[in-house]
Amino acid sequence: MNRLSSLFLTIAALLAALAADAQHVDVAPRRIEVGFNKTVHILFPSPVTYIDIGSMDIIAGKAAGAENVVRVKAAVRDFPKETNLTVITEDGGYYSFDARYAENPQVATHEIGAATSASPAVQTPPAEGRVLLEATGRERPAVVKKTLNDIYRLNRTEMRLRKKHYGIETEVQGIYVRNDVIYIHLSLYNNSNISFEVEDLHFRIEDRKVAKRTAQQITPLELLRVCNDLRIVRAHQRQRTVFALPKFTMPDDKILVLEIVERNGARHQRIEIRNKQIRLARTL
Repeated sequence: MNRLSSLFLTIAALLAALAADAQHVDVAPRRIEVGFNKTVHILFPSPVTYIDIGSMDIIAGKAAGAENVVRVKAAVRDFPKETNLTVITEDGGYYSFDARYAENPQVATHEIGAATSASPAVQTPPAEGRVLLEATGRERPAVVKKTLNDIYRLNRTEMRLRKKHYGIETEVQGIYVRNDVIYIHLSLYNNSNISFEVEDLHFRIEDRKVAKRTAQQITPLELLRVCNDLRIVRAHQRQRTVFALPKFTMPDDKILVLEIVERNGARHQRIEIRNKQIRLARTL
């Protein structure tokens, strides 16, 4: 092997090592103080889905009525060794904390993501990792949220699947797919003089045609996320919303059904989406 080949292999190995190191991210823990007689609160930017403590020296849990607030307190007075706390949030944030005992913690409230703080101890933003939550499959929840917002903001009409009942027009403006998450862009126009208030909304897969005396096979689908959730459509106004659904497939003899139930009324809406329209979903 000549010198030029040897040099080339050395450079290639160095580049591979640098690339591997670039993909490795360490989440540095944030230091907090906890006390026995005082409760420390940590405010996160989105709802908390997971909490883990390193030892029984501390107790931690979500604050009642607040999905994005975690309460932390010492379970043992003057515990000698530092312990840790791990929190995962709904948007995929991974947060790590090192907790040590203090009779009077200097900071009683930590706000994650705050740009400034009255105390130097909380001026630095916390180290945040990213995790994939089971509910959104392979896609990061934060990416799902951004994709929903982008579809809503762009307001494109990729298709025109319309149904009109009782003066209410339901239209599917587009169907999209990204990393096995299916997005459906829906528009609801109220052409009546009475507001349309939504009681319930659900997706399900059911048989396209059902013979007499044959039981209908229904498979409900759970929504992953919603952008601009439908609550009420005022008279002569239009409301748009974007839904994120988990990956699914269905044969041609099945249909995807969206049903919207009116509160204290009978103007229920139903729109059917065929398998071909799902297969032709636009890739984002």
